[in-house]
Amino acid sequence: MDDAVTRLDVPGTYNFREVAPGVLTAGRLYRADALHRLDRIGRRRLRELDIRKVIDLRSTFDRRIGGRDRLRGTGAERISIPIGGSPRRGDVGTITLVDVYRVLLTEHRSEIGRVVREVATADGAVLVHCTAGKDRTGLVVALALAVVDIDRDVILADYAATSMNLAGEWTERMLRKIRRFRVPVTDRLLEIVARSPAPVLDETLDWIVSEYGGVAAYLEGGGVDAAVRSALREKLRG
Repeated sequence: MDDAVTRLDVPGTYNFREVAPGVLTAGRLYRADALHRLDRIGRRRLRELDIRKVIDLRSTFDRRIGGRDRLRGTGAERISIPIGGSPRRGDVGTITLVDVYRVLLTEHRSEIGRVVREVATADGAVLVHCTAGKDRTGLVVALALAVVDIDRDVILADYAATSMNLAGEWTERMLRKIRRFRVPVTDRLLEIVARSPAPVLDETLDWIVSEYGGVAAYLEGGGVDAAVRSALREKLRG
């Protein structure tokens, strides 16, 4: 699965890559971190990849802190489907990444379903992103792959690749922002901010099975019916 974890050189991003190349039909689905730092060359790369739709999962709070996507001249349509919001008091130091995912899945089922529908019905290549391209993006991509019967090992490898892509400059920048608020940087917080351990997603997928009866049933509750699942399969697997 080495090909599936290759970061694409798109200036202004750290975690831009095609989802499961060699497994999915080529050039259909991409994932990334935020696009507010895209420069002229980065925008040209989006045009070269023929990305027609950009789905931004960031909340209003995220965009206020990070900035708006810079898509002018790319030819891509931006669709905002906010998942999550501003940090909650009391979360820091107690919440785990597994907790984060269960909250996102429980509170944003309809939004996650809408993202999957947008991917399934898009005319051309789709890019899904959030701030890091790690958690919200990771969950949406994992569910989209799972519901079209991609092997779990492939799904976990795609998710886990983010840790390597965010290591270094991206992570240090985020930690500097956190330290300004005098928040202690613990291993648990570092995992939430910048890591994507495969066992966390593995546990989350098992939880979806036990809680909802499986990924298809979970997405059905978010408006992803059999027709949408069929369209998604056709788009991603041909």
